Amino acid sequence: MNSGRRALTALHLFLVWALMAAVVPTLGFRLVLSDWGGGAGVTVPVFALGVPLTGGLLATAGLPARTVVPLCGSAPQRLGWAVLVFVLGTLGVLAGLAAYGGDVDLGSANTRIALTGVPYAVAAAFFVPSRWVRLGALVALAAAVAYGGFVGPAQARQRRHEAEVARYREKSELLYLGAAPPGMQVSRAEVGPGDLHTSSTVPSGRGTSSGTWASQCARRSRRYFNAPSPRTGA
Repeated sequence: MNSGRRALTALHLFLVWALMAAVVPTLGFRLVLSDWGGGAGVTVPVFALGVPLTGGLLATAGLPARTVVPLCGSAPQRLGWAVLVFVLGTLGVLAGLAAYGGDVDLGSANTRIALTGVPYAVAAAFFVPSRWVRLGALVALAAAVAYGGFVGPAQARQRRHEAEVARYREKSELLYLGAAPPGMQVSRAEVGPGDLHTSSTVPSGRGTSSGTWASQCARRSRRYFNAPSPRTGA
């Protein structure tokens, strides 16, 4: 690939990223507002108009690459290319939304908007007939999968853990025990130096035992207060 083709490829991928980073959040916001304000009767027309319009704009972004990407050589081919890129990129966006819903940190609002266009640029890169461009797209895809599936969730768990520790340190006399099992109420929880004592009550007519839950509380106490052997009571 010579310098001219490299420049066209870079421009092509940049246009795909910039266009979809601007259009997809706008379309998604309009769909949310339509569903909230008018229900399916308003959402369906917005979707029916917005998706073909987005596909047409995406096909336009393939014009500079008609000499680089074989699927962008003619207007019908560009439309087919746009559909493929839109579908694959949207799957990537949905995966990102699922990761964000799982408390994976994706940065600020502006960063998340910029990231919206990345799946579409990665999808478009796979149609460029260059092994280096495709290898770069594969590396980007692997990095996204690793972060969204493993690194991000681990960091989210660590942040939750640190938040719990901060609550304990702020008010150590009010140990956060977690939700009580169904049918059980906490009547008293006392924390001493290296000691945890819980008292729980079970409403009449229910035979729920507090032993398992109390032992879980004790283990939490050992972890956060470094107690050698907590004492629990029912």
